[in-house]
Amino acid sequence: MIKTELNYGDIYLLPKKTVVDSRKECDTSVLFGPRRFDMPIYPSNMKSVVDAETCEFFARQGWFYTMHRFNVDMATFTRAMQEKGLFASISVGVNDDSYQQLAELKQAGISPEYMTLDIANAWCVKAERMIKHIKQSFPKVFLIGGNVATAEAARDLESWGCDAIKAGIAGGRVCITKNKTGFHRPMVSTVLDCAAAVKVPLIADGGIVEHGDMAKALACGGSMIMAGSLFAGYDESAGEIVEINGKHYKEYFGSASQFNKGAYVNVEGKKILVEYKGSIGKLIRELKEDLQSSISYAGGSTLVALRDAEMIQVAR
Repeated sequence: MIKTELNYGDIYLLPKKTVVDSRKECDTSVLFGPRRFDMPIYPSNMKSVVDAETCEFFARQGWFYTMHRFNVDMATFTRAMQEKGLFASISVGVNDDSYQQLAELKQAGISPEYMTLDIANAWCVKAERMIKHIKQSFPKVFLIGGNVATAEAARDLESWGCDAIKAGIAGGRVCITKNKTGFHRPMVSTVLDCAAAVKVPLIADGGIVEHGDMAKALACGGSMIMAGSLFAGYDESAGEIVEINGKHYKEYFGSASQFNKGAYVNVEGKKILVEYKGSIGKLIRELKEDLQSSISYAGGSTLVALRDAEMIQVAR
């Protein structure tokens, strides 16, 4: 039997009675691990989206972030962020270089507040070993594990020791895993299934096209949202500026692309050019305003109201 599954564009949320005098009264903040953040969305930990300056910018805005894991000295980055009075959030893989970096962190006597196990399919034995190693070596760290796409996978990561789980496989704009392998799961179905299966917070990773998709992800049970292309192309974003016929663009590529790997081996990502958009301040403000509006339409004053929003399927 073939199941029908849904993406964000396949559903909408039904409005309820608004109970606030102004949408500005709506609180978009979220408690995630040991800290509360101003918004439940953050940029993808991709080399073409975030760098050290991007991470510092978002931390100072009161937003969550995760530094990517490619050619980053974890100890140096963690120390630098914490010396600035900010929190440190890093990514790790499952291979020998990540074990070595973690050993250097341990030896230096420093620990980031947040750590993300970042691999394409975290439902694997190498992820299980790394998760248990991290929790043993850094017992106080808030560990995010991902990515997964099913309830069974989410439950396993929770049982292995993850404090939060990142769900979404092959949903990103520059991910071609579904084209190369045939494997993918639409995001609404992914988030609904995974969030219902675990007690820890769930991060909906990928597939955000419209600002309203934030509310849909949260209505499906997500606690946080990760987005890549949404945050690409700005002054504060990573990525090289390219000029073509007098117009400026920024490079945006997937972590599994040859542009990130440095070689055409097991390529499951591509590179695109996104329009250069200037300062990210306008986006930051607009995302918050739009989510405040979503909360007001959900009939509440905090993000909790979106959990009870009724979803309807629409024909496309």
